[in-house]
Amino acid sequence: MSTPSTKTDILDAAETLFAARGYDATSIREITRVAEVNVAAIHYHFGSKEAVLRGVTDRIVGPLNGRRFELLDAAIADAAPDHPSLETVLLAFIRPDVEVLQHLQQRGPTVAHFLGRTYGDPTPWIREMASEQFSEAAARFLPVIASCLPGLGGEELGWRMSQIATLVVLLFTTWPDGGMTDDEADLALARIVGFSTAALHARIPDVEVVTRSG
Repeated sequence: MSTPSTKTDILDAAETLFAARGYDATSIREITRVAEVNVAAIHYHFGSKEAVLRGVTDRIVGPLNGRRFELLDAAIADAAPDHPSLETVLLAFIRPDVEVLQHLQQRGPTVAHFLGRTYGDPTPWIREMASEQFSEAAARFLPVIASCLPGLGGEELGWRMSQIATLVVLLFTTWPDGGMTDDEADLALARIVGFSTAALHARIPDVEVVTRSG
């Protein structure tokens, strides 16, 4: 009989396989073999391989976003009645990614590689899924970041934040199998926040000047 632990076993197996091979190269049969369940259990709990992938990402991204909102609310409250600094807001946005990889310990590298592969996957429906999972985070963070950068238009801000998200995905893909020490993780976080702060403050060069220089 299928049990709640069966669902967890399937998610654990899929997470490991997706991290190592990617979504397309992983079959349902391989997931059942590693999870030690039958195909019927996957169909009962999820219905499809696509739903398994969403289940793995949801159980990681849900707590990540919860932590982001907690840090953002604290930053806003601490700065009231003024706006929080851009660095503080970016810390609230990026810190949870580093924290979850640190706190997961043995699973950390697997989760990092899984997120790197998944959010770097160009498949349209996977990209759409990722956008849906982070839509609430975008709705919460972008207005606060915009208040720190009144001279930056919404379209430009959205583009720059998408590049920062890509930088975080790169952190996932390069996360060492042995994990990071607290000092190493703190340094990685400080570098990303510092780089991102400078990128958001950067002046937009004249397009014609850039074109002629090229």
